[in-house]
Amino acid sequence: MSTLVYRQPVWWGRQTFAPGQGRHWQLGGMELAITRQPREWQFQVCREHQQTEDNHIWHCDDTMPAEPRGELSRHVFRETSASLLLLPRLADRSVVIRPMMPLFVPAGEEVTLYVSTPVWLTVQVEEHSALLIDTPVVRPADTWFGPNTIQGELCYATAVTGRLELGEITPRPFRAVTPIHIRNLSSQQMPLERINLPVPFLPVHAAESGRLWTPTLEVVSEERRKMPRLRIGTSIDSQAGKVELLTPARRRLDESALIRVFDNLFE
Repeated sequence: MSTLVYRQPVWWGRQTFAPGQGRHWQLGGMELAITRQPREWQFQVCREHQQTEDNHIWHCDDTMPAEPRGELSRHVFRETSASLLLLPRLADRSVVIRPMMPLFVPAGEEVTLYVSTPVWLTVQVEEHSALLIDTPVVRPADTWFGPNTIQGELCYATAVTGRLELGEITPRPFRAVTPIHIRNLSSQQMPLERINLPVPFLPVHAAESGRLWTPTLEVVSEERRKMPRLRIGTSIDSQAGKVELLTPARRRLDESALIRVFDNLFE
């Protein structure tokens, strides 16, 4: 990781512990407690019974819960290192977004739609090491995306406003912004009712503002093609400013994966 300086406190990054020291986070409706021992890391993860995607309040302190709470786990080593990395990552399945109001792109028009999706919390000992924890901060609801119960895939669902101006999106620490640049080259109006975002193929970057970003999704609808074409951009939207890569994509864009993404982009 680089040494990008954020303009406000962020919940991710390197955390240093002395032997026997613990630390406690409240992240939305989830609590995370970590304790370092000479030969093991101990984790406690506790969630509210009903989490909401609107809760983005968080803080961290060295006051540990008086009693163990939630799910407990121990990860043992010959000797523990002095630090851990807490990082955001995108979901392990595609996320279906549904604009709160129906959206349509007229024939011949192109727009950039800014949407956000929930992030997962990952914990690892150092860069490029295996993950000790990989869990959603707020777990989205499940949904099915496809033409029928046989063809399609199990995804997550989240409601979005789908803004055309970045300034209209409230920064949220547990969601990452994805710009979707849509070009409708067909002669028909293009409805945007349910969009299947292939987030496992997207890396997570952080801007100096503390906002999380992914590359832009380029979507082109053409007259002679049944499904829109999709391309994942290689750069971050210029409005993000200076950014650093936090976590790579979960999955590589191999040929078979691309076919599945293209076939299931819009319903």
